[in-house]
Amino acid sequence: MNLTLHYAIPSTYSQKVLLAFYEKGIAFTPALVNPFDPEQIAAYRKLYPLGKIPLLTGDDLFIPESTIIIEFLENEFPDWGTKLIPDDKTAARRVRFKDRIHDLYLNNPISTIFFDSLRPPEKRNPDAVAKAHETLDIVYGFMDAFYGNNPNAGGREFNMSDCAAFPPLFYAQKLHPFSERKNIQAYFGRVMERPSVQKLLKDVLPAIERFNNK
Repeated sequence: MNLTLHYAIPSTYSQKVLLAFYEKGIAFTPALVNPFDPEQIAAYRKLYPLGKIPLLTGDDLFIPESTIIIEFLENEFPDWGTKLIPDDKTAARRVRFKDRIHDLYLNNPISTIFFDSLRPPEKRNPDAVAKAHETLDIVYGFMDAFYGNNPNAGGREFNMSDCAAFPPLFYAQKLHPFSERKNIQAYFGRVMERPSVQKLLKDVLPAIERFNNK
């Protein structure tokens, strides 16, 4: 199957899908989009007018949205690599719930803080940033409790929700630190040891590493 992944290096949702590809061991053709290049964005919008990234195309495929892409990969390649969505319906529902939590209440607030920091001071939105930090404090409490009761999460047990959690947590080390949340810290350490994550950091995320080292 010919699969082309349109993605952007700084995009946490792109990184989420890349982790899924690496965990499953599925080959794809990369189609990088620079979100800071107006010409590239204009060209990409001709393919996908909404301009959302990532997008999976090929062989009559047109699949946007990170979670839907991962659902497709699991449906088409159920026996490849890591099982990212369990076959059991109850377990699958729980994975999808955590995936939504990580996307909506971890990833989105981190994105709000990150992109606001790139704006000139006069164009920043302190109210939105304050709300994002407030949301992160709440979701950190949820995550810390969950990982405290699930010490294998991110290590021996890895699924779609972990693909969603790692990219924003990587940014969060600097933007909204979780060093005092021992269970999140332990979870993050387990995820960092995965070959897929090391590949992501080595091959795809030098810009993010430079950001965290500033």
